Amino acid sequence: EAYSDIREEWTEPFRYLRYAVISREPEHDAKTHVQLWADQLGIRDPQIIGWDFPMLSQEQINVFHMHGYTAALILPESCNVLDPQAEVCTNPKQKYLAITIRNPFEAPFRLIPNAYKTILTYMQTNSISGAYGKGLIDCFEKEYSMDGVPYMDVYIAID
Repeated sequence: EAYSDIREEWTEPFRYLRYAVISREPEHDAKTHVQLWADQLGIRDPQIIGWDFPMLSQEQINVFHMHGYTAALILPESCNVLDPQAEVCTNPKQKYLAITIRNPFEAPFRLIPNAYKTILTYMQTNSISGAYGKGLIDCFEKEYSMDGVPYMDVYIAID
């Protein structure tokens, strides 16, 4: 009941700034940093997406209980980033499979991974290939709220 039906969505090309972090609270750390960028750039109601950053050692995971996460600030077309150290990336127009989770944080370690598994099973069942490539965000999550209810859309790029 927490999930919507799976749907196909095209995303138009977009520019973004990304911040990856490895820590005990990587989602919070990365999203906080990206929100600061939005504040500095004067972006109201910023669109922030994110995805897991899996490049960790077993020591970081098992001994230090760390995880990795990347947050990205979607830049409005009119936004000019003047910081020479900020890398502006571009995601091309792309087709994704998406699913929506209602109240994803009621059981985040079950609901969010299962949303990915649901899409991947759908892809396998329907012989749909994933799209992977340099410069393409192959999967991401987007949080938002409607009528006071939190939602998360999970996206996986497809061919």
